[in-house]
Amino acid sequence: MNRKIDTITAFSLFLFIMALFAVVISCFPVAYIWATYEDLLGEWSQFYFFAIALFFSIRLALAGSRFWLFFAALAVACFYVAGEEISWGQRLFNIATPDFFRAHNLQQETNLHNFFTGPYNTLLKRIIEALLACAFIIYGVIYPLELKVGWKPAVWINMKGIPAPPAYLWPFFTGTALFELRIFQFNEAEIAEILLSLVLAIFTGHYWLRHRHQGKNTDFLAGRHAAAMVLIFVAGTGLAAATTSLCYTVPRLQAGMADRIDNGVAKFAERYGRYGSWRNAAALYQLLLEKDPKSTALLRDLAACYQQMGQDEKFREINSRAIALDMTRYGRFPGNVATNLSLHQTFLQAGNRELAQFHLQKALQASEANVRLEPDSASAAYWLGKSYLAAGDTVAALHQLEKAVQLKPQSSSYKKALYRLTLGPQDSFDPAVQETGG
Repeated sequence: MNRKIDTITAFSLFLFIMALFAVVISCFPVAYIWATYEDLLGEWSQFYFFAIALFFSIRLALAGSRFWLFFAALAVACFYVAGEEISWGQRLFNIATPDFFRAHNLQQETNLHNFFTGPYNTLLKRIIEALLACAFIIYGVIYPLELKVGWKPAVWINMKGIPAPPAYLWPFFTGTALFELRIFQFNEAEIAEILLSLVLAIFTGHYWLRHRHQGKNTDFLAGRHAAAMVLIFVAGTGLAAATTSLCYTVPRLQAGMADRIDNGVAKFAERYGRYGSWRNAAALYQLLLEKDPKSTALLRDLAACYQQMGQDEKFREINSRAIALDMTRYGRFPGNVATNLSLHQTFLQAGNRELAQFHLQKALQASEANVRLEPDSASAAYWLGKSYLAAGDTVAALHQLEKAVQLKPQSSSYKKALYRLTLGPQDSFDPAVQETGG
């Protein structure tokens, strides 16, 4: 049994993490946001696990083993990834984004990886994710198995200085690969990063213990490996919880964290609806409405949840509240494009197509007039694009949204609208923009 204690511990830890995420996703959506969003518990866990892997990698690189070059390279990689996770302390220390990064970084942050993939669900991003998933399976699952059965190419690679992860870590590498592919579009790529950072910390800790206790028997090393796994997990998550709590006590950081949580609540409300979990979606929309009770968009979304749950009376009540709010605005500014588009959507939801079409035409007339008056206005082009999109003219909408981005390239909202249209309706704008450090 002692020889298997490391395997039992690894499998138990993996199952515990998976069960924890399953329960949180199903029953505690706000807690899941805290566990996966930028600057919150999940990202700080990644940072500390990568830091632990960095520590052990440096020790192993300096220890003079035959794997020293591999661990030196891994130390550099862990240093880079840990820094990128927190954008090199930009938000932590309130460092302004340099103009070069603001203009070219897809997330307007001081990091490198968002020059290439960023928050958008592009073909390049999908290819990179697929390649990473394959690499995790080949290195973390296939390579240790091949080495165990004595396959000559694997033995040769090992002799050349590429260590194999311990076989008991295969569930972590498999989980990392599967979640990296983002099959469910539920921000599970963040779970992949947590698993990857943890498995690297355990992997490097495993080799450090082997180096430090050379000559010790198998039972002794298995016990040490098991204890190290638990200690690494507790230390990483404990430090992450402490750091998150500490950041939340700083007013400047708290405001940013609160904004990211609200963003996450909005994103996940939509996703829960996509998977038919209308009760969870409604609960999240209620949270958002507590902070913004006059948002007709939120009222429409909440009304849709109640409609899907078959609570027609509640649906009509909330839909009527949205109409009343917008009609008050319409009475003051009947030519406002945003108000008319909102009324178009709300009347459509209520089944009143005649009034919906009336307000769509008002929006089109007003937005076209605004573009004629201000042909170089990014805002005018944006709202004309939104009006064309509501009318179903995607070609004209694309032209106007491209124009808006050209006139004001620093606007993230204009970019989001353009990417949603060009990349498709389902998650063309990846929620990772507010969920991750990258």
